[in-house]
Formats: sequence, structure tokens, C-alpha cells
Amino acid sequence: MGQSTFTPLFKTIPPERIGLFGEYDHKGLAKRVSIAVNQSFDPNELGNLRIKQRGAVVVLIGEIPSQRVLIKLVNVVMSVNGAIDVEINGISVAHRLRNYLENKPSREALVDLLTLINGTPD
Repeated sequence: MGQSTFTPLFKTIPPERIGLFGEYDHKGLAKRVSIAVNQSFDPNELGNLRIKQRGAVVVLIGEIPSQRVLIKLVNVVMSVNGAIDVEINGISVAHRLRNYLENKPSREALVDLLTLINGTPD
């Protein structure tokens, strides 16, 4: 009696575990994200980017050339079914952004950064 209640639960593959062809794959989300990223970026833009997953969280490791590329990358990752969050602690943004942030940017520069992140100035 109670078994039929739980049967559908075990027949469904969690979205983060769906493989490239609909099969169960423990690293399915990372593989599908890798394909989406490869379709959205020039390989030279992302260099040594590594994509891993921790459950439904996509973990990015490597160096990104700019904040703009990082924002686009996060948007691509979040568009993949099963991704609930993106961890970017392992990402280094190129030297230009580090200089930008260390040099106490002007109000105009901060508005530009907000525009880049949000799409519209505050």
C-alpha cells in the first residue's frame, strides 16, 4: 500500500542528474553546462575554465578575461535546466577588473559597472 505512493518518486531523475541523452548521470548538469558554454563562447575567451557540479550548484574554476564575460557565463549556466546556483569563488577575473576596483572608481565608472551587471543604470 505505501510502496505505490513512493514509486513515482524513484522513477524520476532529478534535473541536475539528467545526462546528455536523458539518462541518469551523476555529473549530467556539468556536462550539459559545458555544452551550453561551448556553444555560447569562443574557446579562446574562456581558456582553462573548468566546470564541476555539487548537486544542483554549478562550480566554475579558472580565469575569465572580464566582468562582462563572467556575467554572460553566469547567465548561460543559469539557463541550463537543473542549475539552481553558480559558485564563482574559484574564478579569477583578469587584471583589468582588479585594477578597476583597486583604484576607487568614479561615480560614472560605478554607474557603468551597474549598467553592465543589471542592464540599466540605477
